[in-house]
Formats: sequence, structure tokens, C-alpha cells
Amino acid sequence: MAASPSLRDFDRLADRIRLHRQRDQRPLLIVEGPSDTRILQRAFQDCDIAYFPATTRSLALEAAEKLEEWAQGKFACVVDRDFDDEVAMAEQRLRSIHPYENADMEAMLAVSKAGVDLLLEIGSCDKMDKLGGVQKVTLQLMAILEPITRLRRANAENRWGLAFDKVDLSSKIDRKTMTLKIRPYCNALHEKSSDSPDVPTLQELVDHALGVRPLTCEPVCPRGSKPYFRGRDFLLILGVALCGYCGTKRAQSVTQENLESALRLAGAHEIRISQWGRELLQLIGATSPGT
Repeated sequence: MAASPSLRDFDRLADRIRLHRQRDQRPLLIVEGPSDTRILQRAFQDCDIAYFPATTRSLALEAAEKLEEWAQGKFACVVDRDFDDEVAMAEQRLRSIHPYENADMEAMLAVSKAGVDLLLEIGSCDKMDKLGGVQKVTLQLMAILEPITRLRRANAENRWGLAFDKVDLSSKIDRKTMTLKIRPYCNALHEKSSDSPDVPTLQELVDHALGVRPLTCEPVCPRGSKPYFRGRDFLLILGVALCGYCGTKRAQSVTQENLESALRLAGAHEIRISQWGRELLQLIGATSPGT
């Protein structure tokens, strides 16, 4: 006997929003999850905006499409661009899509002043000065991400199903030179992805990481934010660097989660004053009390 559907199966975000709009005409934002709601609420605390977390990017895009179909206005869908083409295709047919710059919110904040401020606050200024300054250190850390970005895009293009989250990236970094051990990283990725029927050979992974095998389309941010990378990858690498290369921290104090929280707290103001933030408010027709 088939299992009975749960109430969640009948829940449709677009339906909830349309019902909400019957009593609340405020501008609204569809976001991926609660953490997006928190930082955007802090960024736009002077604006009266309703927030609707969708739990996944696909559900957020699905809701935006339905609301545009119903001619709903004064809303936007804020999502991560990631490494596939789903958001780019949605932007072609929907005016309400307003992706974060770069691959995701954390990456957008990492390349902003908030990212520099975070490194200056937590890192060792003496060590960074000896390495050429905070900007040079930041570029060195971001260079580690280039082969990983190529692999993430190749994974999306070829539908390999690579298990990135199962690989301990921190163990594949040379902590003295702060460079990625590409072959060991690819080998670990290959081993952890062995359950996937479409996993490529180890050499194919290495070739893609090195850029020997070209991608169908290089991952870029249409708004010009670069280098292009996954923000949480950068924060993990930053945590490693802060334990010796450019800082004096203990590993447990600079975990990916701790740094992500600190970046989000530091980044709210940067979002508020950014061109991205101004365009978002314009898109949904939101104003602050002073305007």
C-alpha cells in the first residue's frame, strides 16, 4: 500500500505567497534558506520586506516562475548561481531573478571589503606584511580555488556526481606554500565518488583541474565578480591559512562554520551599500523610511 502524502507534499511556496499577498502587500524576497533571510534582514533592516525561505534553489526558482505566471509584482528571487546553468536559464525568461554575485553569497562577501576586514581582524598583520600584504595573501588563497572551480564546473557539465563534500580539502593543502596538492585531491575525489556510475578516470580529473581539458563554458559571474569560486571552499582554505601561514589561531577557533558566521555578520553592511543591494531594492520596489 502506498504511503499517504504528508502535508509538506501539498505545500507550494507560490501558493503560500499568493495567499499571503491577500493581506500583506509588502515587497517580498524568495530566498534559499533561513541564513539568507537573516543576513538580508540585517542588511535591509530599514526596509519593510517579507521573506520566504524556499529550502532549496530549485524550489525558489519554481516559485518565482509561478508568481510571474500569475503576474505578481514587487518580489525577487535571490539564489546562488553555483556551477551549473540553471540560474542563467531562469534569468533569460524571468525578470525577478537576482542571483548573488559570484557563485554564492559567501563568495560575494569574500571578495568584498568584508572579506578583507575578516582577514585583517583574525589574521596576523605581521605575518601578512611579510607575505606582501593582505591583498597578496588573499590572492594566494583564492588561487587554490582555481582547479577546484574547474572541477566543479566539469562535474556540472558532465553530470559525474562527484562527492566534493566527502573529501577533506584541508588535508590536500600544502600548509607552507598554501597551494593545492592537485593529484592527491583528485585521487581522494575519485575514491569518494566511486559509487557514481559516471565518475571519470583519475587522469581526467587531474587534466580538468589543471585546465588541460577545456570546459564547454568557463564559470564566470555576469556581474564581473572574480575569481569565481564556492564561498565555503574559500572559508575552509582561510581556516587552514589562519593556523600558521597568515595567522596564529587554533583550528577549532577558525572552522568553516565559525568563519562563515563572522563573514555574514561583517557582510550585511557591504550588501546594503553595494550596487547589487541597490538594484535588489529597486527590483522589488522597496524603500527605506528616509527615502
